[in-house]
Amino acid sequence: MIFLSILFYGSFAIAEEGIGFKVIVHTSNPTKQLSKQELSQLFLKKVKQWKDHNETVLPVDLVDDSPVRQKFSERIHGRGVASIKAYWQKQIFSGRGVPPEEKKSDEEVLKYVSENPGAVGYIAEATKIDAYNNVKVLAIVDK
Repeated sequence: MIFLSILFYGSFAIAEEGIGFKVIVHTSNPTKQLSKQELSQLFLKKVKQWKDHNETVLPVDLVDDSPVRQKFSERIHGRGVASIKAYWQKQIFSGRGVPPEEKKSDEEVLKYVSENPGAVGYIAEATKIDAYNNVKVLAIVDK
């Protein structure tokens, strides 16, 4: 039994390592790269306007049980999804804001970003964006 648990845990860790994401915006957005901090501020709605053009930022998250969202939260916000949910509960309760819209799949995020010039989202690294002419990938830097 212990041997099986070790095997299961080991394979889970390996599968977890392979999860990656890419950040996408509408092609009309002149932004080419963002730092992790800038991206976090956009998704926490601490910054509401794009700095490169006069457009309201429309962040879009994947649902909270998505492995891609979990990885995004860890790498960009430096904390887990539960912590981000707690942040939004405080914002809602105090009347200061509402969380980004959530989508169930990469395809829904792609559709949303392709239809909204101010949108920013993330999808699994392996997801193809070729079918969406109005979407481009941003570079994320560690500044």
